[in-house]
Amino acid sequence: MKTSEFLSILKENPDLGLEFEIESGKFVKPTFHITEVKNVSIESVDCGGNPDSYKQTIVQLMVNPLEEMRRPWSAQKALDIFNKVEALKPMDHEAEIFFEYGDLEIRTSNFSVEDILFADGNIRLELFAKPTVCKPSLTPGAKQCC
Repeated sequence: MKTSEFLSILKENPDLGLEFEIESGKFVKPTFHITEVKNVSIESVDCGGNPDSYKQTIVQLMVNPLEEMRRPWSAQKALDIFNKVEALKPMDHEAEIFFEYGDLEIRTSNFSVEDILFADGNIRLELFAKPTVCKPSLTPGAKQCC
């Protein structure tokens, strides 16, 4: 999902709650905080010697285990944070967005958006961790590795 798509969903649904499903039925607790928004530029060379460059937006989520349970964040509350980020360090709206999360049970990973559901007054982002891949095997005409 592109950063622009995520921001549009927030703008179009400011009164809905925002929740993140890490695994089927396992949610980031509503006490999460958006602790950092990272504008990441990647310069890489894959295993076939093919150079690449791309950008990502990484939104870091953290749960304070001592904080009492509360209702999910509103989309507007999250949008307010992204507006502050945009004013200080503009985001690349075409960049893929990832959500970084980890706790005592789940190792910290960058999760992609697999699906978006609107249920029970919430925007539910179903997340998944993408597996690593051999990029040359996915790109026709790219120099192959091994």
